[in-house]
Amino acid sequence: MDKIKICEMCDAFYPTVDGVVNVVKNYSQILNKKSCCKACVPSAGRKSDYVDKEEFEVIRCASMRAPEGYRTALPFLDKRCAKKIDAEKFDIIHAHSPFGMGRFALKRARKNKIPLVATLHTQYHQDFERVLKGFKPLVNFMIRFIMKVYNKADSVWTVSKGSCEILRQYGYKGDIRVIRNGTDFVYPDSAEELKKKIDEKHNLKGQKNVFIFVGRMAMYKNLKLLCDALRIVKDAGCDFKMLFVGGGFDLKELKEYVKTVDIEDRCIFTGPVNNRAELQEYYTRADLLLFPSTFDMASVVGIEAAAHKVASVMIKGACTAETITDNVDGFLTEETAESFGEKIAFLCNNPELIEKAGDMAYKNVYRTWEMVAEEVYENYLDVIKQYKEKHKKNK
Repeated sequence: MDKIKICEMCDAFYPTVDGVVNVVKNYSQILNKKSCCKACVPSAGRKSDYVDKEEFEVIRCASMRAPEGYRTALPFLDKRCAKKIDAEKFDIIHAHSPFGMGRFALKRARKNKIPLVATLHTQYHQDFERVLKGFKPLVNFMIRFIMKVYNKADSVWTVSKGSCEILRQYGYKGDIRVIRNGTDFVYPDSAEELKKKIDEKHNLKGQKNVFIFVGRMAMYKNLKLLCDALRIVKDAGCDFKMLFVGGGFDLKELKEYVKTVDIEDRCIFTGPVNNRAELQEYYTRADLLLFPSTFDMASVVGIEAAAHKVASVMIKGACTAETITDNVDGFLTEETAESFGEKIAFLCNNPELIEKAGDMAYKNVYRTWEMVAEEVYENYLDVIKQYKEKHKKNK
């Protein structure tokens, strides 16, 4: 395999944890074993005691505090970082976000005459609507702002077919490559022992129908619909426990809503679980992943669940549900509490369908980051080749 130097850039990284950070970390770690890959990300902040211990080099640039635990990258105010990137003589730069680091990636790529790959990971329009309180002129301005990175990139990628349509809605007219995400989890040899740990921690011994939601507790992920659906499951006489794994800005609101629909006795809130070994314990104990979000482009939680032979219940037509075949390796419903709840209640009374779908999810949906890295690397080589051919013709 040809050896190339790769730079992954993103507007977020550890100690902040989210889906895109997970992508950048795994891309960098595995690609660095194959060739040479480094990550350029915002600093953790002066007051942070976080120390990078990754197996690849992490290049930090100046940043400032931002809402929801994030940092705002300020690469254009950091000459040291720019000199470092230029001196590395990278063959390709990959921007995983279109803000400060995306603009910085574009400038460094042009200066060093190398190709830029830009991936759309998030439905930014919905994010802008939420943060800017629906102020349309400013929302439209922000969309035009981020699209400058994608429109000027040499290759644009997304993580699902549905997100291609979102890019088109934002005004992008070029070619798009779909590179799906993966997971670092493998099915544990000690599955029963891991299940016992969760049983002891949350008093779940002998409990049937243990459901799980993993991710940021944000109501825009259809969490109200999920709670309403669970109320329907309770009214149907089904015994279950719901594990909400994660933290987030809407955690308090979610807890209050759980009380409102009278399912508080059925729900367990774990708070943030950043330790991967502990997170694996929760997946292993679950019978079903309930993920009604239509916001996520391609959440890794469905793949992580599949790694533990756990099938998912998702919304038909959602980007996250693209890899699921209904009633084969997962379950799809309409985007209503009634449809979602009735499906769960039906499955509670047919546990053999849950087990069969879990086995098929492991076979069909599960995808490792090693598989992803092979695909990514081949695409990098192709992008570099096309870039050289294009610029050779233009000379």
